[in-house]
Amino acid sequence: MEVKTKNFKNVLLHWYKDNKREYAWRNNSDPWSIYLLEVISQQTQLDRADKYFKKFIKEFPTPNDMATTSFKKVLKMWSGLGYNSRAKRMFESSKIIAEKSFDDLYPDFQQLPGVGPYTENALLSFAYNEQVITEDINVKRIISRYFGIENPKKYIDRFSSLLLKNTNSRNLNQAFMDFGSSVCKPRSPLCYDCPLENTCEKYFNYETKPVERFSGSNRELRGNLIKLLLKKGNLKVKTIQQELDTDQDRLNEILKKMQKDGLVKLNTNNLVEINPGWY
Repeated sequence: MEVKTKNFKNVLLHWYKDNKREYAWRNNSDPWSIYLLEVISQQTQLDRADKYFKKFIKEFPTPNDMATTSFKKVLKMWSGLGYNSRAKRMFESSKIIAEKSFDDLYPDFQQLPGVGPYTENALLSFAYNEQVITEDINVKRIISRYFGIENPKKYIDRFSSLLLKNTNSRNLNQAFMDFGSSVCKPRSPLCYDCPLENTCEKYFNYETKPVERFSGSNRELRGNLIKLLLKKGNLKVKTIQQELDTDQDRLNEILKKMQKDGLVKLNTNNLVEINPGWY
C-alpha cells in the first residue's frame, strides 16, 4: 500500500502541474479570502464560485467591511448561489473575525458558525501552511475509487503523513480539488483520460448523495422567497403563496425551516420579513 500511495501522489501532482486551473486566489494566503472562497464554493462549481468570490472580495476586502454592512446587502449579493443559510453564517462569522481576527482563532476555526473540519483544514493548509489534508468529498471519492476501499477516512488517517511527506499541502489539496472536478467526477468520470487508470481499482461504491433536482425543489422555492422579500419587503403568507404559486403546507414547512435557521421572521400580523436582527 505504501508503494501504491507514493505512486498515486506523484502521478496526481504531476497531473496537477500540467493541468491546474488558474484562479486569482490560487496563490493567496490571506485567511479572509480563503474563508470567503470556501464558504462560497460549498456545493458550487469552482468556475461559478470564482465569479461570486471576485464580487464579494471586491465589496468586502476585510471581515470588518462585511461586519459593518447589512445582512440584506449580503443576501442580495448572494442571490443565485442557493443555501442562503451559508450567507447568514458567513455574515455572523465576519462579526466574530472583525473582533478577534483569524490569528486569535487559530488553530480552532470551528469556533466560527458553520465551519467544520474541511473548512478548518482548508484555512490551515492554504493560509497557515499546515501539513493537513482537506478531507472534502473529492478527496474521499478519489481515494476510495483508486484504492478500492469503503472507508477513505481510515486510509487518510493512516497514510496522510506519507501523502504529505516532502509535499506542499496546498498543492496536494488543490490537485485533489481539480482532479475530482475535471477527471474523477462523481458521475461519468473520465477514466479513459485518467493518468491513474492503469493502477486504479475502479471502486464505485463510495459516492456522493444523490443531487436534488434544482428546478421545482425546495431549494429553488427558498431562493425565490428570499428574492421576493428583498424586492417587495414584508409580505403576508397568503401573498407569498400566491406570488410563488405553491401550496400552503409546503410553504409553511419551508417558512418553519427558514425561521429555525434565522433567515426570516413571522411577526404577529402574519407578515414574513427577512430577520431584522441581521440588518
